Amino acid sequence: MVLDVYIDIIFFVNFFMDFLLLMLLRGILKRPVSCKRLGAAAALGGLSGCLELFLGSWGVALLLPGTGIAMAAAAFGWRGIRELIKEAAALFGLAVLAGGAMELLYRHTRAGFYFLKLILGEWGYAMPLLAWGLAAAGVFFLIRGLWQFDRELRRERKNLCPLILTDGKVQAEAAGYLDTGNCLMEPGSGQGVHIVTERIWKVFQGSRGERAKIPYRTVGNPYGIMEGLRIEKMEIKQPGSNIKIDAPWIAKAPFGISKKGAYEVLLYGETTIREDKEGGITSGH
Repeated sequence: MVLDVYIDIIFFVNFFMDFLLLMLLRGILKRPVSCKRLGAAAALGGLSGCLELFLGSWGVALLLPGTGIAMAAAAFGWRGIRELIKEAAALFGLAVLAGGAMELLYRHTRAGFYFLKLILGEWGYAMPLLAWGLAAAGVFFLIRGLWQFDRELRRERKNLCPLILTDGKVQAEAAGYLDTGNCLMEPGSGQGVHIVTERIWKVFQGSRGERAKIPYRTVGNPYGIMEGLRIEKMEIKQPGSNIKIDAPWIAKAPFGISKKGAYEVLLYGETTIREDKEGGITSGH
């Protein structure tokens, strides 16, 4: 039996799948890599797929690890042997998962049938296969979007912390959010300002603490002014230890600071936080 195989189709299919895998891996590893580099690495995968047609089982077994390492190096550059091995291993893991998904697709849908017909040169099946390819890409981007949404949600939850604000005999408990984007400062002292909701602000309206006007800028209001008040102290509760801030400045937010009311205080970033390796925030002065 003579089987005609179109090597350009083999290359394109391998290139397309490798490019999707590399894009997913880029997101997982959080590497700032351009699509050009990912395309060059995917091209190596496409060439490897073509070479497999001319090699025996032992040749393929030797080719695959080398291809994975070469693709990782081409996509993410040289960061040391440990990083290269980690990148290549992650790429192989994603490839195994993708291979299982493709096998499932082949056995339970007509996608495999269309693909086989296309390889055999029956171009009339190209459009159905293209539709399946677009559907696969859509599923890929959906999974990627859900994964990013979950990561941001987990990061936001990690950065929430309970607070106790005190001024004399007046005390208020609230949830705070450690926000690196809050760079407001009180002009006179140069100290950072913590932004609070109207509820928290009203609790301290009887305070005799120092007051000030806090300038702020937004896209729609470049010359905004917030009401500021210096209270006695604020305590940030953290696992294992608490952070005590003496004489902090708070300011009434002119807008909602949390869509779902998850927190009522935006902490000033420069004086209370630093980011950890996982993108969350740990306490510190």
